[in-house]
Amino acid sequence: MASVDRVLGSSNNYNAVFTDKTDNAEMDQMDFIKLMVAQLQNQDFTDPMDNSTMITQMAQFSNMQQMQQMTAYSKTNYAASMVGKTVTASRYTVGGDLDTTTGMVQKISLVDDEYVVYVGGKKYSLSQIMSIQSGQDSGKSVINPAAYNLKMGIVKSDSANIKWEVPTEDEMVIAGLKYSVYYTNEDGDFDTVEKVEAGTKSSVINQKNITAADLSNLESGQKYQANVVVTDDSGNKAVYKPVTFTTLRS
Repeated sequence: MASVDRVLGSSNNYNAVFTDKTDNAEMDQMDFIKLMVAQLQNQDFTDPMDNSTMITQMAQFSNMQQMQQMTAYSKTNYAASMVGKTVTASRYTVGGDLDTTTGMVQKISLVDDEYVVYVGGKKYSLSQIMSIQSGQDSGKSVINPAAYNLKMGIVKSDSANIKWEVPTEDEMVIAGLKYSVYYTNEDGDFDTVEKVEAGTKSSVINQKNITAADLSNLESGQKYQANVVVTDDSGNKAVYKPVTFTTLRS
């Protein structure tokens, strides 16, 4: 089935990805009981099922219950063991492109009896985990804005508008994110927290629940770089890939 996630809070842009369906080929306890009842209802009363056959089937039913419980416990332990580890996960978008993310597993959620793995702020199923590596160092941000879009809106001679995607699909993390917008007219890299925060501050500093900002008091005909620092609930910071723009000449 396809799930659709909103990726730009201030517009109507959407990104659809394919997720795996539940395996309908597996038998559960109710299926086994239904088969037993149907067998009893349709047996030949001139030659009914003997007690030993009934006991054998009940034993099979008990064994199946225990196996299902063991499978559930194993799956739970496996999912829990992934938290904090670095994994590579892949899923297909509705356009047929392969969306691959490598990062630390931030948390595991149980949704509709299926485990959801959060990697780089994106949701994956257990079956979409391609590889598992050693864990990452603590103290790093749980988000990776560089994997999301940062772009310019309307650019004028003395101002410009900048927009960005929310850098995670985890609703709980989204609620705690704070954004700070900076710009510079200097050449060179503008893609680390230290370099970005050394630039010029805009009017947007540590604000929540926004995905756009205006840059003002710019010089006409000037080339600029802009970027956004994202701070999570733990105070860890990360930045997007910078965007370059030139103001109009007045």
